[in-house]
Amino acid sequence: MKELTVYIDGASKGNPGKASIGVVIYSDKILLKKTGASIGDATNNVAEYIALITALIECLNYKPEKLEIKSDSQLLVRQMEGIYRIKDRYLQKLQFIATRLISLYNNVSFSYIPREENKEADKIAEDSLKK
Repeated sequence: MKELTVYIDGASKGNPGKASIGVVIYSDKILLKKTGASIGDATNNVAEYIALITALIECLNYKPEKLEIKSDSQLLVRQMEGIYRIKDRYLQKLQFIATRLISLYNNVSFSYIPREENKEADKIAEDSLKK
């Protein structure tokens, strides 16, 4: 598997409140996997990080040479790129886990995308909220 494109999203009703994630994995525009889950009560930012960590774990199975993570969370993308500081201690721990997982890959990039371009992952996260 040469390159994977992964769309991630986290959702929270109440912020904090009932939360969920959505992950969609593609290789050359071919859908490989869709997954989502309810994650209990959390903030939206925590849900975004859990979605990222889940995606990084799921993609290990495919052994990609390159991994592109797309998210509509500007905060998550900028924090993972080192542009924004992470003030919240719990998010710091989640970012540490994500960074350790990223070290298992050769090439990982992040892209901030508008919400309209993340509809699939968003729908999975929203549907998972209802479970």
